[in-house]
Amino acid sequence: MKKSIIYIASIIFTLSMSSCFKDFDEMQTNPNYPTDVNPGNLFANATFSRIGGIYGFQAEDFNLTASGLWSQHFAKIQYIDEDWYEYRSNAIDGYWKYAMSGSSANGSASMYDLELALHKVRETKNALLESPAGNEKQIANYEAMEGAILVMRTYFFSIMTDVWGDVPYSEAFKTVALGYERTITQPKYDAQKDIYTDFFKQLELANDLLSNGGVVEPQSDMIYGGDASKWRKLANSLSARLYIHISKIDQAIAQEGLTRIFSDPGTYPVFSSIEDDAMLTYAGTQPYEHPFFENYVRDGRDDFSSSKTMIDMLKERKDTRMYIFATPTPNSIALFDSTKNYEDIEYTGQENGVPKGEAFAIADRSRIGVLYRSTPNGVSHVMSYSELEFIKAEAAAVLGVGAAGTPQTAYENGIKASFERQYKLADQYGIKTASFGDIKGQITFAEDTVIEADGYEVVISMSNLSDHIDRTLAQASVAWDMSKAEQLIAEQKFISIYTNGPESFVEVRRTNYPQLTFVRGGTQYKGLGLPYRFPYAISEQTTNAANWAAAAESITNTMYGKTVWWNHKAFDNYRIVE
Repeated sequence: MKKSIIYIASIIFTLSMSSCFKDFDEMQTNPNYPTDVNPGNLFANATFSRIGGIYGFQAEDFNLTASGLWSQHFAKIQYIDEDWYEYRSNAIDGYWKYAMSGSSANGSASMYDLELALHKVRETKNALLESPAGNEKQIANYEAMEGAILVMRTYFFSIMTDVWGDVPYSEAFKTVALGYERTITQPKYDAQKDIYTDFFKQLELANDLLSNGGVVEPQSDMIYGGDASKWRKLANSLSARLYIHISKIDQAIAQEGLTRIFSDPGTYPVFSSIEDDAMLTYAGTQPYEHPFFENYVRDGRDDFSSSKTMIDMLKERKDTRMYIFATPTPNSIALFDSTKNYEDIEYTGQENGVPKGEAFAIADRSRIGVLYRSTPNGVSHVMSYSELEFIKAEAAAVLGVGAAGTPQTAYENGIKASFERQYKLADQYGIKTASFGDIKGQITFAEDTVIEADGYEVVISMSNLSDHIDRTLAQASVAWDMSKAEQLIAEQKFISIYTNGPESFVEVRRTNYPQLTFVRGGTQYKGLGLPYRFPYAISEQTTNAANWAAAAESITNTMYGKTVWWNHKAFDNYRIVE
């Protein structure tokens, strides 16, 4: 994987030519626009750039200062405007342009580069189909490549529509360079319901294309290194995610889709272990480093804490993933350094959006865990086996999908898989010897160390992982209870997808769980609660005014008024911090 990411460097200059245009008009007239770039190069760079942009802090602040912040995986401890929902318009504008309009920066790829890769793959495949004899293997390989691109394309567009609602889709990226008669510079906004309908068609097509024995070009595959069978599992697992997204607004379609997938694993294989998890692994050298690491180390920022919501949930459940997800407070680390008493260790999350002027000491707040914040060659999670099991649990318990299995079994499998994944990553990156400090690793401890922190026991050991899991499953707030199935599943899924802000922002709006801390501070949106959506880019009001106006109808205060299509109600499950 590292080889694949480093390989991107060789194509940055070329791709900067293909990505850095101000608008689509240039492509209709610019004879120098390179339409013959290798599609594998385009796919690799688009995958790396778009996941980095969605997941972290690369130019757009999409996760740390928006989706993951608002869903309360994280909290801000400095410059906390976004924690009051007072977003910076240029940040939202930057992401919209980066993803939706085809423009990009610093040689990073936009969604348009993925469209160009798809076009080139199909063009070559169709040429081979004209004389298929002797070209069967090549055709299968191009079909596999096409399928993988369709999966990532659907994933990226799902992130866009899930935060904005209606977005350009059917007319997005229609350019002369891609074989269309004209370039559409003002694409219409498609209804989110229609976009989702096409998602399922695209993932069905991807599943078929990936089933023909081909191989995705390994050098260009940043996720699975060329394994088409794993891409096929991702296609169907992602489809299950999207069906569960719409289950509260279109239950019949969700039930039909989930039943079809889960009842026929031969036709629709899905994730079956943590080895199927879809993750982007960073090379760990500039500029291919984890986005959180870049923010904390390269940019020298210390603006983020683990949220009070997240830390309190882990404490209440005596969840031993705490040492992976968060660091003890700096003050307690300093105290431990002088006393060597593990009881001095404290975990304290920051309340999201405290009122202006309400003092707190940032040295008394836990930061995001070392695995993410201080590991340059860490991972960004796209989708996991753990999440898939929680989808099965909800499908069985809430929707009555018998093919999903027993809800309790799926629920507990989801918890176990999350523990296994997080502990495996912690062991892989040596977090057991650096988790209580920052990149300097001030506190070192041996495996099997037992730490009492705030009356909360943390045991550092891969050898007795099953004990950690059983201990969590035995907690009253975790143990399976069919009468509380929806709440239990939603809470554990929220914990398991920690750092995957885009998906946690979907889940808290969709399920109304977990209980979030009501944001007490701020003035512009005071009292309005969790935003229903991301605000549309201000630039759209001038560059695509008519289509923007139609999409923005009934939206109030840029983020409120009407919910996105699949969201049946505004979030209202708050706890008030006194």
